[in-house]
Amino acid sequence: MLKAGIRDGLAGTGQVDPFVAETIAGIGSRAFSPRQIRASLASGLAEDLDTSQLEVVQAWYQSDLGQRIAGAEADAAAPAAWESVRAAAPSLRDQFNGTPREALFARYDRATGATDTAVETAMAVQLELAGSLASLSKEDSAESVRAQIEGNRPAIERQVQEQVYLAFLSMYEPFSEEDLEAYLGFLESGAGKAYTASAGDAIHDAIMGPVSSVGNQLVRMLGASSR
Repeated sequence: MLKAGIRDGLAGTGQVDPFVAETIAGIGSRAFSPRQIRASLASGLAEDLDTSQLEVVQAWYQSDLGQRIAGAEADAAAPAAWESVRAAAPSLRDQFNGTPREALFARYDRATGATDTAVETAMAVQLELAGSLASLSKEDSAESVRAQIEGNRPAIERQVQEQVYLAFLSMYEPFSEEDLEAYLGFLESGAGKAYTASAGDAIHDAIMGPVSSVGNQLVRMLGASSR
């Protein structure tokens, strides 16, 4: 979803060729190391959660349901998974339209902050890359590119929320409403909230770390191709 968010946001400014936006999104998504994200997550949890909170989190993820949900989330994080979700989007919407599952999404999104985190991360990546994009343009400054990206925020928010909703439907399809109620109970607990906040910060930091090097790589690659 990160790649889709970067690509759609850049293309939506109207100043970036769709092929270039796809190239930027591809380079950006490949630059983010899952290993680095896991290391950042582990370090953040150790710093941000107290012993009792860590025990609650550990107990949840060692439970049968916690392990099954963690497995489903890990599978959904695979690069090919999002393309499968997009292909199944119409049937997913029809299958769950007006069902309790649809209503549970609002609670899930509030508890995890999934849409907000994805939007802010995608926006932050695009804004960080604005200087690199502007350096390739004879007409646009970094400030004007950033303004165009910010102007596209409402569209990015709509796109990302739809992506998160479809991912939610697909990822948790094998689970019952009772299972999801139990999961939401964990996420809405004090320990669950602390875990989610720490995880969100760690993922954001791990993603933003390589962005400057990605920008430099883009300048070299696209600058060379224009000569």
